[in-house]
Amino acid sequence: MSRPMAEIQAMTALSVPASRPRDIEGVRVTVHSTRDTALAAVDALPRDIVCSGYQTPAFLRAWLRHSPHQPAFITLAAEGAGPVLLPLEHVGGNALVYVGERHANGNFPVGRAGDIKALAAAGEAAIVAALCAAQPDAHAIVLERQLPECRGIANPFIFERSTVSPNPALSLSLEGGFDAVLSRHSAKRKRKRFRGQERDLNEIGGYTYVPMVEADRVEDTMKRCLALKAQHFEAAGIQDVFAEDHVQAFFNEIFLEGAHGEPHSYVLKTIEADGKQIAISACTCHDGRLTVEFSTYDPAYRDYSPGDMLFFLSIREAAENGGEIYDFGVGDELFKRNWCEIETWQRDTIIPLSTRGRALAATRSVRNALVRSLKQNKKLWQTAKKIRRAVPIMRIGNRHT
Repeated sequence: MSRPMAEIQAMTALSVPASRPRDIEGVRVTVHSTRDTALAAVDALPRDIVCSGYQTPAFLRAWLRHSPHQPAFITLAAEGAGPVLLPLEHVGGNALVYVGERHANGNFPVGRAGDIKALAAAGEAAIVAALCAAQPDAHAIVLERQLPECRGIANPFIFERSTVSPNPALSLSLEGGFDAVLSRHSAKRKRKRFRGQERDLNEIGGYTYVPMVEADRVEDTMKRCLALKAQHFEAAGIQDVFAEDHVQAFFNEIFLEGAHGEPHSYVLKTIEADGKQIAISACTCHDGRLTVEFSTYDPAYRDYSPGDMLFFLSIREAAENGGEIYDFGVGDELFKRNWCEIETWQRDTIIPLSTRGRALAATRSVRNALVRSLKQNKKLWQTAKKIRRAVPIMRIGNRHT
């Protein structure tokens, strides 16, 4: 459950200064440790920044308004260059992670292209020394699910010792339009399946594809979407990462703002049939890439495969509208593999700041390696999922780390 705002504000009223600039080995570093100074750092960002869809100013502002976690937004600037923002927050175990919890799945620092390149050129040793000297009041900085590059610019926080994240991100190119997409992915089978789905839905009165839910329906649609997600998580034995109030408030805000904004950066798409929304997807639109942040369907209509149908329609729409990439995000599932030809392995970097932080780094590296190995063995992974569904205690996990 989220904390009252008064408590959130009290958590950030620390005895340390809100912003603490330091110059270390040619890298100037400042920690913004209150909500106000973190918001000010976001507001100071220039318009021509490079960032992923999970570090846009809209994402960061909305998360800061709702998250119960204390922020630690760190700006680093190489000598002669402008600032690069690393937007972090404190979570359990006194670690700093990218803001957004498990909902930030493709992380990258924020700044102008030249400034990010200059920071990368300063090198790992200088960056780590600056972060340690900044004393951000944590045992470790845990940078998970990082993009190796963004717009062709290398991520300065991926180091030689960084490890591969346990799960790949899967996407497909929309180059050549929808016919070209289908030609690479079993066109005849997919068209035949889609026609069959349409016939089946016509028997119950037909369907409507809604490419963008209007603002006055966003809140009700999000509520239904998250309720359906909760059902599916429960059935699969997976922790509901949308259960907490601050997460739901965050998504309500950004999708409502997205519906009002132009261009629409956050969009809810649905299939409606039989008087209700039977499939819903929540998508981010950023840099020519449409990313499915999460999706669901009404299990009462499972036989119609409405989720699969929604993907067919939204991929077609994105291709026809000149999109470049359709991204299913992090997670290896068969329905994604049926469409995707691009596999991106993100990177995790842990920067220990104390003895406890070094132990955390070692534990996390071993854990991630085991999870990755487990998921790459189909037989073992299927067995693990069966156990997870059957044993309630297996559903408990740390959504923050």
